[in-house]
Order: sequence, then C-alpha cells, then structure tokens
Amino acid sequence: MKSKLSFEDKVELIHNLDVKIGSDINNLEDAYEVEQELQRKKKQLENYIAHISGIVNLNQTQQLSPIKGLGTDQVSAKHSATIQKAEANINQITDIKNKSVKLTTKIDQYLSKTESFREELDKRFSTISKLEGVLLYFKSFEKIDDLSRQMKQCRDNEQLIQLYGELKDMCSQQTQGHQAAYIKEYKHYWHNLLKENFTKHYEDILKVLKWPMTSTSESSQPSKDALMKFSNLTRYLFIIQEPEDLIPNSNLEDLSSGSHTSLPVRIMLRPLKKRFQFHFTGTRQTARIDRPEWFLTQTLTWIKDHRKFVNDHVQPVADKLELSHINAVDEFNNGLISFAAERLHTVLGLYISQGSKGEIADVDAAFAHAVDETLGFHRELQSLTGYPLNMALHVLTKAEHFVRWIAVEKKYALAKMDEALESEQWCEPVAAGVSVAVGAALWVPRSADWFIALLKTIEDRYAMLPQPGHRLQFVELQLELIEEWRVRLTQLLGAALHELRAESLLGAGPHPLTAVLNAAHYTRTVLLQWAHSLHYLQLHFYRRQFEHFTQQQHKDDEVTPAETTVEEESEEKLNQSATAEDIYHTMSINELEFKAKMLALNEMSRQNSVANEPSFTLETSQKLANLSATDALTCDANQLEESGVFGEAPSLLAHLRDAGLSALSDHILLEFKATIREYKKLKWHAMLMVEEMGLSVSGALCGPLSALCARLASATASLAPPLAARLRAHLAARLDHLMLQEMVLETWFNTGGTMQFTHDVKRNILPAFAPHNKSVAQLILLPKLLEACKLLNMDYEEARRLRSLLVKQPAEAKQISESCGITHIEPKDVLRILNQRTDLTDTATPSSVMELF
Repeated sequence: MKSKLSFEDKVELIHNLDVKIGSDINNLEDAYEVEQELQRKKKQLENYIAHISGIVNLNQTQQLSPIKGLGTDQVSAKHSATIQKAEANINQITDIKNKSVKLTTKIDQYLSKTESFREELDKRFSTISKLEGVLLYFKSFEKIDDLSRQMKQCRDNEQLIQLYGELKDMCSQQTQGHQAAYIKEYKHYWHNLLKENFTKHYEDILKVLKWPMTSTSESSQPSKDALMKFSNLTRYLFIIQEPEDLIPNSNLEDLSSGSHTSLPVRIMLRPLKKRFQFHFTGTRQTARIDRPEWFLTQTLTWIKDHRKFVNDHVQPVADKLELSHINAVDEFNNGLISFAAERLHTVLGLYISQGSKGEIADVDAAFAHAVDETLGFHRELQSLTGYPLNMALHVLTKAEHFVRWIAVEKKYALAKMDEALESEQWCEPVAAGVSVAVGAALWVPRSADWFIALLKTIEDRYAMLPQPGHRLQFVELQLELIEEWRVRLTQLLGAALHELRAESLLGAGPHPLTAVLNAAHYTRTVLLQWAHSLHYLQLHFYRRQFEHFTQQQHKDDEVTPAETTVEEESEEKLNQSATAEDIYHTMSINELEFKAKMLALNEMSRQNSVANEPSFTLETSQKLANLSATDALTCDANQLEESGVFGEAPSLLAHLRDAGLSALSDHILLEFKATIREYKKLKWHAMLMVEEMGLSVSGALCGPLSALCARLASATASLAPPLAARLRAHLAARLDHLMLQEMVLETWFNTGGTMQFTHDVKRNILPAFAPHNKSVAQLILLPKLLEACKLLNMDYEEARRLRSLLVKQPAEAKQISESCGITHIEPKDVLRILNQRTDLTDTATPSSVMELF
C-alpha cells in the first residue's frame, strides 16, 4: 500500500527544494544536483527492497557495501516486523471471510423461514394501496360534485371563475380513463353554461356601449362603469374560452365561423355579421353581385371605426392575463375580412351560373371588375393595417377562380393590343407635339408604350399575390402576350416592307417600318431592364430552383434501388457532391422562395457593383459606337441568363429588329446601287492630277450620295439612337462591300484617279455615315474602302515589293497583308488592286490595258 505524505512532510520537502534550487529558475545546476541526489536515493531504496524480498542471499549481502545510513541489524529488524505485520493481516482477512460465510448462511435460513410471511405482507400492502386508490378515486368524484354544487350556489362571478379554474386544472391533470371523460363532461357543461350566461351579459353591455360603432358615435364616450363591466366580462370570457389545442384548424374560407378567434371577439363580431348578411346577401338592392365594391368598402369602414376601441379595451385585458397568443385587433380584422371573403367567393361563383342563364350581359367584364375591386381592397387594407391580410387574395387564387382570372386577363390584353395597333396613332411617338419636354424620347411609338403599360398593369395586379407559383403563372401569361406582340409586329413589318417605295422615307411623319423597329427595340430594352429588377429576378431564381426541385422528386420516384446500378449510384453521388443545388430537393417550398429572394438580392448587388466600374462604362460605349447590325443575335446560355425569367423573348425581338434594319438598309442601298453606274464609268485611269486643296466631290457621286444621305438622315431621325447607330453601321458595311467588289476591283487607277477616289471616300462617303455628335475619327466605318485607298496611295517601291511578296509567297499572303495593315481585304483582292495601278504596269501587262486610253 502506498503511504501518503503528511502536511508537515510536504512543507519540509518544499522548503528543502527551495533552499537547494534557489529562486533563480534559469539556474539548472542546482536542479541537476538535486536530480543526481534523488537518483542515488532511488538506487539505495531499490537495493533495500531487493534485500528484503530475498532476491540476494546473506553472503551476497555481506559482500555488498552497507547501505548508507542503515546497518545490517536495523535492516533485519525491519524485515521481521514487516513479515509479522503481513501475517497478522492475512489471519485477519481469513477470519472476516469465515464470518461472512456464516452470516450469509444465517441470512438465507432467515429468508427461507420468513418467505411465506413476506408474501402475505405484500398481498396486504397491495390491497391497501388499491383501497387507497379507490378512496382517492371516489374523493375526486366527491370533489367534482362539491365544485359543481358550489358553482350552482355561487352568485359571485369572481368566485365562479375561480371554481371553474379549479375544474379546468383537474381536467388537465386527468387525461385517461373514465374519470378523465367524466371531468371533461362536467367542464364542458359548465363551460357552456358560463359561456351562455356571460355572453348574454356581454351582449347587453355591448348595446350599452352602442356597439357596433360608427364614425358619428365616436363623439359620445361611454361611462366608466360600463367600460369597467365590459372589461370584467371580457376577462371572464377570455378565461372560460377553450384552449387553442382543442380548437380544430380551419381553412381560410371557414373563418366566418369564428372557431379560431377568441370568445370575446367572436361575440363582438356577431352583430356585424348580422348587418353584413342583412345588407349584402339576399335580394336587397345593396346585395347586387355586380357591385362587390359595396361590401368591400363597408368592410374597410367597419375596420376603421372599431379598431381603436378593440385595441384600447380588449387587448389590454388579454395582456394582463398573459395571453401572448391573442391579438384582438388582428382577430377582429380577420373576422370582418372573412365575411367579405366568403361573400366574394359566392359572388364569383354566381357569375358563372347566372352568366350561363343570361342574367349578366358580360360575365367576363363583371369578373374583371370584381378582381380589380378585390385587389384595391387588398391594397387599402394593407395600408390601413400595415401588414398583408391575404384572405381576399386566397379567394382569387382558388383553382376555379384563378384559371378564369388568367383567361380574362389574356382576353382583355389581346383586345387592347389589337385596339392599340388598329389605331391611326399607333406609330406616332409618345412625346410628339408642341409641348414636348426637353430630352424626351421622340421615338417610342404609342402602341409600344401602350403595350408596356399593359404588361406593367398586369404585373401590378399579380405582384401582391403571396404564392410565387401564382406569380409565375402570370409571368407565363406575360410571355404569351409578348409572343403575340412579336407576331403582330412581324406582320406589320411585312406589310410595311411590301408598301415601301423609293420616296417613302422622305415623307413627313413616322413611317410604319421605323415604328415597328422602334417598338421591337423599346419592348426588348424594357424587358431586359425588368429582368434585372428584384421582382423578376426572384421569380427567375424561384422557377429555376422549383424546376430542379420537381426534377429531383421525379428522379427519386422513378429510380428505385433495384433499378439503380452501382455505376449509376456512384455517378449520382459524384454529381450531388459536385453541385450545391442538389440540396434543393430537401427544401420546402417556403425555403425555396426565401433562397430565391436571397439570390435575387445578391444578383442585384453584383450588377450594381459591375455597373459602377469605369471599365464597364467604357466598354459599353465602345460597343455602341462600333455596333454592327450584321451580327445576328444567337440565343445562347449567357443571353438566356441575361434575359432572366423572360427567356427567349428579348432574343426573338432582337431578331425581328435586325431583320427590319437589314431590309431598310437594303432599300436605301438599292437606289444608290442603281445610280452609281455613271460614277463607276469615270476614267479613273486617265484623270489629271489636281492639288488636294482643289479637289471636290465627283459630279457623278453627288446624286447617289445625296439621295443616300437624305434617306439615311430621315430614317435615323425617326429611329432610336441605338437603332440609328445599327442602321449606319449596317448600311456602311453593305456599301463598303459593294464599292469594293463592283467599283474598286473592276477599275484601273492612275495617280489622279487615286487622289480623286481617296477624296470621295474620306471627305464625302465616310462623313455621310457619321452622326452629328461624333467625328469620323471616332468611328470605324468603311474599313475595306479605307484599306483600298491605302493600297492605291502606297509608295511605288513599297507597293511593288508587296506585290512581289504576294506573288512569290502565296502561302504566307495573309500574314504579309496583315503586316502592312491590310486586314479586311483578302490577299487575292490586294494583289488585284495593286495590279490595277497604272504606275505598276510593265511589259508583262496585257495589251488590253492600253485600250483604256
């Protein structure tokens, strides 16, 4: 056994260490000496233990040097004492074991003798406990009867409520067996009795308070005694009402029954319900189904007239009773709204039945009017209460009403679209007129403005719907209307192109062709702006996640463990670990909506941060300056992502826009191409050299160029600025190719012809395509003609060397041309232009060249 050191030994040991080591902890020499001394003592003790255990014999002990501080006699004495003490302990343990065996035997004998007696005692104690239970059982019935008797004899409401509280406590303690059912029946009996009694008194005091109230009765304040009695009765009704866990959950359409509202509020709603049914049901004039605004307005009026009283005199009572789950104002408002919602549901159903009988002239118009009034009621209610109460909206989103709502929206939207396009003013600009504002958009057609306003109106109506799934169905309706709008614009574009004449663009007023282009461009621009708003971003992300959610559900339903192979299972696990979106199948619909909202906010923050960067603005301006209408929009993944919830609609509108611009540029270029023949027939190979200051535009170019400039100016004046830039770029690219192929490559140039042609291109043709607010140097237009002028004006030796390289190294012709800055003209055309310079002609030139002279 290990012996523990006494406190004095510990103190002495610590003192010795402090003396030997000292206060300097960095001095390790003293510590090393202490360690050596302890090692020596350890070896002495080991030798001592080995000596006591008899590991060595007496001769070996005599040969060893004596242990320091211990003599041989002293060691032998301690050894003998230890052996004697061990033998004494062994004897003592043996005696204790023997006594334990004897005691166990006596206990077993005693238990065997008293077994029958103990069994008899257990039976008697069990009987006694049963009798005690029966006694308590009968006492509980006696207590219930006593409570019931006291409640029958009680005339004090406070004491009556206290006794009922004890009865409720007993009912909550007993939850099983006949006793629990008996107590529950008693509680229900007294609950109904007290409820009937207090309800009668409550209705009487409400009459004294002139309930229901009106705006004119607010001036007359009730007496303090009446308010005190009202407050006490309200408290009694709060106490005796059924607990929430015993009230079944009711649907929104069943709220008029009031089963979920607190008892005082339920009683306060009764006279209002009677008035509502009296005025707005049956055959009375105020119950006309084509005037839903009457009962909706009355509901708002009642909420305004009564909310202050309920908040001041009912809610404080619930707060004192610590009924945190009760909000009297909300329950009262919900009760009133449930009357209107129930009536609205009935009215919308009557539209179908009475419409089929011919009792309503225009059922769709009546339905649309009811929807507008309901949405206005919801807005007013939200501004009045400060938070959304969606019971009226839930009526509109019931399956039978919601399908009809979408159908009516589509019907009237298509009718308004046709009406707008059939109007004589459909192509006129919105901001046209004498009083036009500075900086106003003079190119937006009225029809496009009407259509965007139509989409915005539909958005304002469905944006307040609480469920994102319903809002997505309206987005699908908007996409259908956008497609119908695009089809109609395509038809108008075809008609405008069919009626296009040479003088069409020179007339006063907007042309249908430019109006269609502006309409397509404006619609696309607005859709892209909307796609990046919070409303549509949230719907876009929600739709993506919901589609993924449904795909995961179908995958989980279709793929069973028996059908899944090991390879498919491993691949599925890899895909699930590779993307975080696969966790959406474990989310609920509400979690999906919240996730979509957060993604939409993050996307808006990202777009704002990107838009504020200087490089973004510079890159955007450069794209607009060098825009080419020949670049057709392809609907790739990036553009679909930019379009957001609108999908392919902006790309299809861009395709319509580009097709119209291409047709318009072809029309403008057609006349130029027909009148340029005289210009091409000029003797460019035999022109006299004129000083640069004396050069002027070629006479044969004046007519074609002036007609082109007039039509281009007229078209760009009525087009949106981005469309005007696209038209200039497209027309310039077409003219650039035309002049190169039909004029430059087919003509011989001498030095005078080169100077004149260069002057025509750089000082006349090129400025014709520059807008009024930009210089020619800021635009990259007519690159082929400019490179052709560069080849014609190239120094003789440099041109000759370039031609030689192109002839000798045809495989590297493209690199050679690019090294000279020629990137838009093919190497074979470069060689052709150089060969048609008269100053580069030699003996190898065909004799037919001399015929030009």
